[in-house]
Amino acid sequence: MDIGNLEYKSKKTQTKSSFDDLKKDIELLPKVLMLFQKINIKKLKIDDNEFKIVLDENNLYLDNKYINISSKLDVASNQILFELSSLYLKDIDILFDGKIKIDYFTEELNYFGKFYYQDLEANLNIDMTKELAKFYIVSSPFKSLKFLKNFLDLPKTAEEWMYDNVEGNITLEGLYAEFDLKNNKLIEKSLNGKAHIENAKIKFHQDVDAIQTKNLDITFKDDNLYFNLIEPTFKDKSLEGSYVTIHNLASAQNGEVEVNIKTNSKLDKDILDILKAYKINLPLVQKSGTTDATLTLIFPYELEKPMTTKGEFLVNDAEISIGNFSFNSKTATVILDGSNVLVKDADFKYKDMIDALVNINIDTKTLKSSGDTIINSLIIKKENGEKIIDIKDKKTALDMDFNKDTTIDLKDLETTIKIADLIYVNINNLSKIYPYSKLLKDISIKDGNISLDIKDDKNIKFKALIKGLNLPLKKDGQSIENLDIVGNISGKNIDIHSIDENIKVEIKDDLKIYLNNLFITIDTKKQDTNNINQKMNLYLTNDEIDLNGTIYKIKNANLSIKKEEINFEANLKELDLPLKKNGKKINELTLLGIYKNNYTKLNTKNNDLILELKNENLSLNINGYDILYSSEDKEEDNSYKNINIIGNSSNIIVNDKYKFLSDTFEIRVRENEKFIHLKHKKSDITFKESKDKKIDIFTSDISDEFVNAIFDKNIFKGGNILFLANGDINNLNGKIIIENSNIEDLAILNNLLIFIHTSPALVNPLLAVPSVVGMATNQGFNLTAYKIVNGVMEFNYSKEKELIDVKKLVTIGNGIDFEGKGKVNLNDLTLDSEIKLIFLKDYSKIVGAIPVVNYVLLGDSNRVETQVNVFGELSNPKISTNLTKETFSIPVNIAKRILSSPSMLLDFIKGNDENEKKEEKSSEELINKPLK
Repeated sequence: MDIGNLEYKSKKTQTKSSFDDLKKDIELLPKVLMLFQKINIKKLKIDDNEFKIVLDENNLYLDNKYINISSKLDVASNQILFELSSLYLKDIDILFDGKIKIDYFTEELNYFGKFYYQDLEANLNIDMTKELAKFYIVSSPFKSLKFLKNFLDLPKTAEEWMYDNVEGNITLEGLYAEFDLKNNKLIEKSLNGKAHIENAKIKFHQDVDAIQTKNLDITFKDDNLYFNLIEPTFKDKSLEGSYVTIHNLASAQNGEVEVNIKTNSKLDKDILDILKAYKINLPLVQKSGTTDATLTLIFPYELEKPMTTKGEFLVNDAEISIGNFSFNSKTATVILDGSNVLVKDADFKYKDMIDALVNINIDTKTLKSSGDTIINSLIIKKENGEKIIDIKDKKTALDMDFNKDTTIDLKDLETTIKIADLIYVNINNLSKIYPYSKLLKDISIKDGNISLDIKDDKNIKFKALIKGLNLPLKKDGQSIENLDIVGNISGKNIDIHSIDENIKVEIKDDLKIYLNNLFITIDTKKQDTNNINQKMNLYLTNDEIDLNGTIYKIKNANLSIKKEEINFEANLKELDLPLKKNGKKINELTLLGIYKNNYTKLNTKNNDLILELKNENLSLNINGYDILYSSEDKEEDNSYKNINIIGNSSNIIVNDKYKFLSDTFEIRVRENEKFIHLKHKKSDITFKESKDKKIDIFTSDISDEFVNAIFDKNIFKGGNILFLANGDINNLNGKIIIENSNIEDLAILNNLLIFIHTSPALVNPLLAVPSVVGMATNQGFNLTAYKIVNGVMEFNYSKEKELIDVKKLVTIGNGIDFEGKGKVNLNDLTLDSEIKLIFLKDYSKIVGAIPVVNYVLLGDSNRVETQVNVFGELSNPKISTNLTKETFSIPVNIAKRILSSPSMLLDFIKGNDENEKKEEKSSEELINKPLK
């Protein structure tokens, strides 16, 4: 048949694709071959399709809208064999080159050959029936699977993984598919195959750099697409064992992508960026060591469905940073489940300070975590190794917040740590730390809080409220139990001060402490300076110090304290010392001092006062100071068993009015003995008290100056006084001997002299004449003075009774002698005494020289005497006497003695020498010379 141009209108449905056209042509070919041996149709138009057909015995050429075929034919009874020069399906741009076998009896078609599609060249096997076509493809390397877009209708996510996320030369190692010819579509469930990509690049996420692989094996089966990565690396990090699986590839509802990442490298920024792309934020960076990581990410096609995230990270010998905070971890297990990260048995070490085991659960959405930690060891120590805080085997609940700044909350220790531009540490309750801090125990800080701003270990600022202090400090009479302080640590320099600036501490090369306006208690027996290893300087201003029970007010003072030694200079004020200088009490004093090995030395700058204390020994050396002693002071137990006091040009003032002058004195007090020796010019006084409480007092050459200074009156003038005493304090027997001394200002004696020397003149002026003459002839006599030529007083003193019992008082004076006894009550300073007054001594001498007459006028005692009672207050005693009565009775007594005088006269005439001697001796005795 040879046709030039033929047009035909069909009433049936028009052909729409090359597959439809090819199917119809194959169905029609046997009929054509039966009718025609040759066909040459140059132009055949059927509806919208135009054909050109050439057929002879062995060749077929067909060209129309959808296909172009050029082939040799081999026709058998029920079979046709095509040896294709080409078969081109125009609408899908596929070129075939191979053999086609059509069996019209079985209605099957088989193709063995190649096909070409874009850059794809592949071997193709096809088995086709009327309704179904089966394909099996093996290709040469090609660039992309995007050609499948024309044949597969896949969800967007599946298409991204099929066509966009993988780059490299693809080789199909085998692809099997079935095509529904009746419905003209690919049967997606039938698809399975394998592909291979060399030097592939695969992207897990569009925001993450591609992963390099040596090879990528792709397998499609049961609607699942598997990407197996061979020797994958991500930024030079091995991801060996990583793979991707797309489940239910063609299902928009059930499709999901499973990404499995494995690595054994640092969990650094590169790896964390992969997690971050999937909105997984681990708040840490690993700087060294390795992490054996396994991470599985499953995200559905449908965005409204949740993504599944699971992972396990095994950390080994790692340095990890959280913000600016770095620590070491020998081992740790991190389990990722969704947005939760479980950190198990994480070994946590920070320098040589913290060794802990941490278990926490982190919510990556909120970046908050909770858990617990076992603190194996938390040590904060000084440069010398001394531990300030030492916590061991302590379990505590733990909260962490990894948002803008990292915050760590140690619940049981009530401590928070914030890691930002600085490390901020807040210890809200120091009592939680107290059991683990030797420093807090040593200084008795049991409660309070402290906030630290830490730039590094050499730059720290802090504020603290310290409670429950047991410091030896008081402010305004109240013990300082709570203290607000601020401080700064800069390198080796530390500055700390209280808010009110009354306490300040500086630590540089040495330690400086400033104390202002405080009351300080120091007990050298309890406070051991041997524990002070660092040199310390203490500066005091306007303070009070209780030093071993004695209070000192400090105007200012500087103390230098080293191990076993304290040196100081102090300006003391408002002193209450038993010392005077130049008549003024010492109110201020500047002292230098040293304390070392229980030895204390204090001295003024010119060394006029030196005090030394050593164990149980006290030594005081003064020059130019008067010592004040009060008998009202109670004797207290003294820790010093051996006391030595030496004074030069120093006096002793008793009860602030009795001054004992001294050029030198020495006081020695032992546990059971006392010794005092005092010298002033020629005056010498010695006091001894023995172990059995026996007292011995001896004085010699006591001068009028010494005595007058004691009483601050001119009582004595000239002469010497001797004082002796022995016994015990409740039975002390003593004697006072006076020679050639005028008594000028003594209230008792003045009252007696005035009374005595006025009374005789009032009664009998005649008798008073010779007495007045005698008075005038004795030098130094006046109405307010009495000269003692010789005198003695014997007494007994009892401290228990507060009583002086004058057993005997005898004086020989100018015109009047005294004999008497009495008692002085020291409780009320009253006197009760009886004193005989011997007067008209010159008159008695004249008469006493005339035999018989002396008896007539003077009697047996050869003297004129009377007795008075002196009583009342010592300062102004009263006097009662019978002097007037005795004066009126003198004539009567003379008359009596005249009647008895003849016998005496006869004895005198007989020259009774024996009686004369006796009288002379008696006369001498009656002159009242005292015995020493």
